[in-house]
Amino acid sequence: MEKKTPLALWILGFLLLSLYVNLVPRFFDAGNVPLWFLYWAGFFVLAFVVSKYVLKLEGIKSLGVRRHRGWLQNLGIGFFVGFLVYALKYLTYYELGKFEVVGLMEPSFILPMLAQALLAMFFSSILNDITIRGYWYSFFQRRRLLAWYVFAATMLYTMDDFWNEGIDFLNLLFSAILGLAFAYTVLRTGSIWMSLGLHWGGNMMYRVMYGFSGQGVWQLENVQESPLYDYVSLTITALMLPAVYLVLKIVSRYAHAEPGIAQQEVGQKKVVAP
Repeated sequence: MEKKTPLALWILGFLLLSLYVNLVPRFFDAGNVPLWFLYWAGFFVLAFVVSKYVLKLEGIKSLGVRRHRGWLQNLGIGFFVGFLVYALKYLTYYELGKFEVVGLMEPSFILPMLAQALLAMFFSSILNDITIRGYWYSFFQRRRLLAWYVFAATMLYTMDDFWNEGIDFLNLLFSAILGLAFAYTVLRTGSIWMSLGLHWGGNMMYRVMYGFSGQGVWQLENVQESPLYDYVSLTITALMLPAVYLVLKIVSRYAHAEPGIAQQEVGQKKVVAP
C-alpha cells in the first residue's frame, strides 16, 4: 500500500513554490534578462527538489507536466482558444469606444516585443500552472478527492491574485472566472498543457495590445475607463469555459474515431482525453 505524504508537507512545498514565484522577481530589475532566465531555471530546480525529496514523487513530471501523447496538441489548442477569447474582448472594447486605433508601431518595435512576450508569457504562465493547478491536481488525484479539485484550484488561483492586484472584488471575480476554466481543463485532461495554453494565449494577446509598458502593436489614443468595460471583460472572459467544454468534446470525438491520438498516461493506466 502506497504511503501517503502528510498534508503538512504538501502545504510546505506549495508555500515554497508560491513564495519563490511571487517574491523573487521583486528583488531584481524587470529589465534584467539574465536574472529572469536564472529565476525561471531556479523554479524548475526547486519544483524538482520539492516533488522528488519533499513529496517523494517521481519528479517534476508528477506535477501535471508529464509529456503524454497529445500534450503538444493540447498546448496549441489551449493557446488558440485563450488568444481568441482575449482578442474578442479587445475587439469589443474597440467597438464600444474604449480606445481609438491611430496606427501601427514600427516593425523594429513590434517584432522584438512579440518575441519577448512569447517567451516571458510562457514562463510566467507555466510557473503559475505548475504551482497551483499541476501541484494540487497531483495531491487531489493521489487522495482520490478529485471531486474537490476544481473548487480548490479556483480558490487558490483567485487568492494568488492579491500578489499583483491587491484585494479588489472585480479582480478577484475575474481571477475566479479564469481559474475555473483553467482548473476544469486540467481535471478533464489530466495535465496542465491545455490550461497552460489558455493562460499563455490570453497573456500573449494582452501583450499584443499593451506590450510591457502600455504600448503594444497598435497605437491607441483616447483610452477610456468605465465600469462598463469591467463588466464586458468579465462577460467575455466567462466564455472561455464553454469554449473549452466544446473543444474538449470535439477532441474526445476525434480520439474515439482515431484510437490513441489523444491518449495520455495517468499512473499505469491509459485514458482518452478528456
